[in-house]
Amino acid sequence: MELDLLPTDGVVAALLDNEARVVPAVRAATPALVAAAELIATRLSAAGGLAAGTESGARLVLLGAGTSGRLAVLQAAELPGTFGLPVDRIVGRTAGGGSSGGPGTDYDEDDADAGRRDLLATGLRGNGVLVAVAASGRTPYTIAAALAARELGAAVVAVTARTGSPLAELADVAVEIEVGPEVLRGSTRLTAGTAQKLALDAITTAAMVRLGRVHGDVMVDVVPANAKLRDRSAGLVAGIAGCTEQQARDALERCRWNARAAVLTIVGDLAPEAAVEAAAAHPTLRGALDAFAPRVAGERSGAAV
Repeated sequence: MELDLLPTDGVVAALLDNEARVVPAVRAATPALVAAAELIATRLSAAGGLAAGTESGARLVLLGAGTSGRLAVLQAAELPGTFGLPVDRIVGRTAGGGSSGGPGTDYDEDDADAGRRDLLATGLRGNGVLVAVAASGRTPYTIAAALAARELGAAVVAVTARTGSPLAELADVAVEIEVGPEVLRGSTRLTAGTAQKLALDAITTAAMVRLGRVHGDVMVDVVPANAKLRDRSAGLVAGIAGCTEQQARDALERCRWNARAAVLTIVGDLAPEAAVEAAAAHPTLRGALDAFAPRVAGERSGAAV
């Protein structure tokens, strides 16, 4: 395709037309996406669970190089705040990015020694999971990290944009998404990157649902780090508890912005301290409602939130 001879609207149209292949290609990998999500949920729910400061708890590491690595780091950066996960449980690394999770450089993709070092530096143990992301499935940095994870006994999920790669052969679960050639030849930040982002979103969100970090269709454990998210927390508590947003905000403040505990103070008539303990004792809010507010839980069991 002679992109340089097209008018700008023609270039944009060609790019968008190519992206139309992504969803069908990712959907074709549904069995692998499901297996990856369930593997992550199983590993993170065991061995100390997700309690902050639990030394034996499992880690989820997302790692890659180039665009794939940047997508891995982005995913890792967003999970703790969205789902209330301890920040030491979710780690993102990209080649050349260092421990700060920087964007990395293309010069480091071939550094297999760095891949091994970066993986070991994450603190991944045998009870954890590495999600190794590589469009080609052949990146030396990422393959070395996957080999190191296997040596530790950790599970490996590969996310690639082609089939039959060396990285996929190393993986316990291989998510292989064949998207075909790019409009801009060789630029995997385009269609391949879109496919990898969609796959990672599906895997991690489904895993968080299985871990009880979603109630209905809301992020019940979202960290209220700013005014927008505090408003969101008040809205979701009000929706679950069937109260006003002001009542929800008052309960959240009494419960130190623990949304699950705030719901229990309202519908279960628990004191804030008891509600925090009750919320922590159950992996899901539904379980806590069943235990401490069975009548209300029964009435709301079919509700959207």
